[in-house]
Amino acid sequence: MQPEDSASWWGRLREIAAQTCSLVAPRQCPCGEEGTLLCARCIALLEAEPQRVEQCCDALQELSAARVRDVRVGAQLLPAGVDHTPLLPVLALGEYEGDLQRLILAWKNGGMLHLAARLAPALLPAVHRLTAPTGAATVHLVPVPSQRSARLRRGEDHTAELVRAMQRCGAGHALTLEARPTTAQDGQGARQRRTRRIVLSPRSTRRAQRVPGPVVIIDDVVTTGSTLRGMHRALTDAGMDVLGAVVIASARMPTGSDGTR
Repeated sequence: MQPEDSASWWGRLREIAAQTCSLVAPRQCPCGEEGTLLCARCIALLEAEPQRVEQCCDALQELSAARVRDVRVGAQLLPAGVDHTPLLPVLALGEYEGDLQRLILAWKNGGMLHLAARLAPALLPAVHRLTAPTGAATVHLVPVPSQRSARLRRGEDHTAELVRAMQRCGAGHALTLEARPTTAQDGQGARQRRTRRIVLSPRSTRRAQRVPGPVVIIDDVVTTGSTLRGMHRALTDAGMDVLGAVVIASARMPTGSDGTR
């Protein structure tokens, strides 16, 4: 049995064990509602239409134009300043607050492993939105690596388990790569600190170079986007075609022209 298959089976067994325990233990939704593992209100959060949030992620913005004075282009007057273009599209189900935040924390840190089976299908529409324009028949789902300390504390790599659950739902092929997030930032400029550097192991680099088709990065929450930027760089340096990223929640959501979200 390959290491990937072994991890998948082990994760599946833990998920089944969690689901079995939930049948004999008192039922309670992460939001606090008793008598159900997931209440109607929280189910509705997972059924929300995915939203583009990359414009809310400061670390994902790329300088695309700069003007030292106002410039008229046809009938439009462009003021002096700079324009930014996001590095990659990012789709999220909602804002990291309230019941959605409690649901994520219960899954990550509260031992509610069975929630992966509800989160995985909720992310399918977002993956399809990224892959549909390409017409790709195959897409690989790459989880953002967890810190080693977090894996030891939780006893698992929760994002990798989520990706395997997504594979079982038909979202794509799970591709767990050995990667080492680095946090040392001494001597770096402000622009360099916007990227959380992630280094693929030599074996994973060789494996990535053999993967056909595009990939989608999967994570639980996006804040500034520095981790997604680092993951994008690590994968593209290995020759992979990154379509974008899918997350459960974003620390910030786009604001409409009328001030609503």
